[in-house]
Amino acid sequence: MEIIFEYEGKGNLEINSVAVIGSFNDFDHTKGNMVRNGEKWVLSYDLLAGEHYYKFLINNELKLNDPSANVYLPDDKEELWSVIIINDKNQRMYNNNQYTVHVDSYNVTCNINEEQKSVNKKNFNVLLDKKVVTRLGFTNVTGLHSITTAWFTPKGELFQVVENNLFATKDNEKDPILMWFWMDLNNIHRSNCGIWTIKLFIDGEFVLEDQIKLLENTSYTAQGKMNY
Repeated sequence: MEIIFEYEGKGNLEINSVAVIGSFNDFDHTKGNMVRNGEKWVLSYDLLAGEHYYKFLINNELKLNDPSANVYLPDDKEELWSVIIINDKNQRMYNNNQYTVHVDSYNVTCNINEEQKSVNKKNFNVLLDKKVVTRLGFTNVTGLHSITTAWFTPKGELFQVVENNLFATKDNEKDPILMWFWMDLNNIHRSNCGIWTIKLFIDGEFVLEDQIKLLENTSYTAQGKMNY
């Protein structure tokens, strides 16, 4: 069955290349290079019957799920993947359930805490602070979702990517579900001081961008800008 993969970059993400990596091409990006067509990247693949796990690889370093995928399933290591299911009649199968997730709160601090109100810190001292911690609160969570944070240096280089799975249980159906993503500052060289960018993706879809400043002095401020 012919499947057309499409990826459209959003969130001021500079894209030089996109590849589809999946179970149908041994997760080899050289076998899944996409071609740019206007604002989209496109690739056609002939897939046999079965379950096909895949993701998009941006610039050979940022791995994201397909926001337009209809099915997401975890692999043996609990990593969540976009999935295409084709039956024996060469028909694509779809999940009719509609799943939701809402970003209820977002804070940047220097420690992991569960306090309802937290100072939104924007300036960090690489000599004094140990971490930059982003705390996210999610509500109206149904289904299983991949939450990805990508951290970019002042030069625009990808420094780290962290992905976790989000799902609701009977114990937290009503209260916001908190998740923390952080960057250890003891691994930051002083040459990387400046304005860093954090991008948040849910199921591969760009959701939020924020900026923080790494300094070598003791000047702090709670002022900052967030773009949703």
